[in-house]
Amino acid sequence: MANPYREESKQTNKVQWFFFVIFIPALFAIALTWIVLTIAGINVGDWASKHAADVPVISSVFPSDEEKEQEELIGQLRHNLDEKETVIQQLEQEKSELDAKIDDLEHQVGDLEAKLTKAEGTDEEQEAQVKKISSSFREVEPEQAAAIIKNLDQSVAVTVLVNLPANERGAILGEMDPKDAAKLTSLLLTNGN
Repeated sequence: MANPYREESKQTNKVQWFFFVIFIPALFAIALTWIVLTIAGINVGDWASKHAADVPVISSVFPSDEEKEQEELIGQLRHNLDEKETVIQQLEQEKSELDAKIDDLEHQVGDLEAKLTKAEGTDEEQEAQVKKISSSFREVEPEQAAAIIKNLDQSVAVTVLVNLPANERGAILGEMDPKDAAKLTSLLLTNGN
């Protein structure tokens, strides 16, 4: 009868023999050749990648020069695209900010136009009131008008006098104290009336 232990050890011995006699010396020879060629100035890696491209199975492992160039080009294009997208985002943000400023300025213009319209209406109302008051001074005696105008604010007094005819204005100023009349006359002259 055959001993099973011996058969198993024979199989193990064949595997060990393959590794110790063929595989390990072959790896050692390849490594030694690689080192010698590298010292001699031959770039073994480039040579291997060139010739590996010709071998069908190995060619898929080593990329060709064209594939490397394409990958580099794709990388550059992706980088450029990322930069362009960043610039676009910045420009969109600036546009949003400028749109907000435009809206704010349009709102301010609307407010200012409303104030201007209100002020124009107020000026017209004030002018109508001044004319009304001035016309009431036409019916008052010059002595009484002079006493009233003397007690008014100077700007109001000048405005009232401007709206009176020249002869009535002269009569009222004639009834005033000369110093007060001189002040009002100089104010009338500086206002261009």
